Amino acid sequence: MQCRMCGFEFDENNVPNRGCSGCGKHCSSTVHCPNCGYGNTLDYEQEFEFIKKLKNKLKRKS
Repeated sequence: MQCRMCGFEFDENNVPNRGCSGCGKHCSSTVHCPNCGYGNTLDYEQEFEFIKKLKNKLKRKS
């Protein structure tokens, strides 16, 4: 995963406690960047992957 705030690349599966520092909020679909602490949403990442694939498919047809 690449952090949308600082661009740091990290494996979201290797971040202990999903990078949460215990602020009290429930972040079930968020992984915090170990570099800057920004909460990256996993749902957004999946949607973005779909959009990239669709965009590439449309480019190939052109």
